[in-house]
Amino acid sequence: MKLRRGWIFYLAGLLLAIAAGVLAVLALRQAVPAPEPTRPPTRSVIVAKQPIAARQVVLVESLEVRDFLIDEIPSGAIFRMEDAAGKFSFQSIEAGQPLLAQNLASLSTGGTSGITTTARLAALLPADKIGVALPANDLLSKSGDVDTGDRIDIMASLIVVGGEEGKGGQVTLLTLQDIPVVKTLEEAVQQQANSNQPPPRGKITGLIVAVDPQDAVTLKYFVDSGANVSIGVRPPKLTSIFQVIPVTLNYLADKFGITVPEPLP
Repeated sequence: MKLRRGWIFYLAGLLLAIAAGVLAVLALRQAVPAPEPTRPPTRSVIVAKQPIAARQVVLVESLEVRDFLIDEIPSGAIFRMEDAAGKFSFQSIEAGQPLLAQNLASLSTGGTSGITTTARLAALLPADKIGVALPANDLLSKSGDVDTGDRIDIMASLIVVGGEEGKGGQVTLLTLQDIPVVKTLEEAVQQQANSNQPPPRGKITGLIVAVDPQDAVTLKYFVDSGANVSIGVRPPKLTSIFQVIPVTLNYLADKFGITVPEPLP
């Protein structure tokens, strides 16, 4: 009987020792954190924030930065925003797709370099538009603050002659809206000798805009008829087409309550 009781105590002690060992191993495993897996290296790449159509100027608003795995970065990827913004894209770019240097071309604002030939200018135009030169006669066009990639509205004032005496006068209207500027026309400026600086920008003489063929003929009529043509610049996100009433002397009289003065006695 005593021998059996001794074996029972022995087995119980052995089981307790095994249980204590298991608990100790589990405690050690919880105390020592498992090493985190090594993250693969990444790099920031310039991608399209929204779809960019082919044969268009890339605007900074349509770009963003996104991290890519080093092994997934395509050849020619661009890593700096300034290396993509303002460039001309030869191919369409989907949202989230990296911009590639081989698919972009620089557009110089100077008159001595950049896109100057007819063939290169044609490459800037959408497939369903034609390029028309708009003379830079108004202050905004001549200021140099309007550049490639901007979108403008075109206004015109002309004298309308009535069929009867005393009828007619100036009419001012908004002719075309949301028109892209594809190139500026500038006088060539020669670089000074022994100068490492780029030549200064030449005098702006015109803007080349992309329009429908019918709108091109309309613009030509206004220019050839001697109408006073001027432009307004749109912010990048303004794409609405407005219904604008042409302005005449009668319109101004009604709007501001102008009474036509009578001749003095």
